[in-house]
Amino acid sequence: MSVNSVERVLWEFGENPGLMEQFRSSPDQYLSPYQLSEQERDALSNNDLKTLASLGVSTLLTMMIWPIINGPEGMPFAYLDHMNGK
Repeated sequence: MSVNSVERVLWEFGENPGLMEQFRSSPDQYLSPYQLSEQERDALSNNDLKTLASLGVSTLLTMMIWPIINGPEGMPFAYLDHMNGK
């Protein structure tokens, strides 16, 4: 597991939300420079922040990135529902 690499990817999205479009167009290509486990790659590709948090990724970081991935509508309740498995 490479929590630091996952957090770096998420942090970069926070610093430059335009990178999200590059990621969405080709997740495998975007993530190729990072040392990530298969589970981390899948969770990032599927916007599964709950799984990333269970792997040790900062929940403050996942909360920060949620509106960049999903838009600000429903924040914080949509984020909390996702993290609680709803």
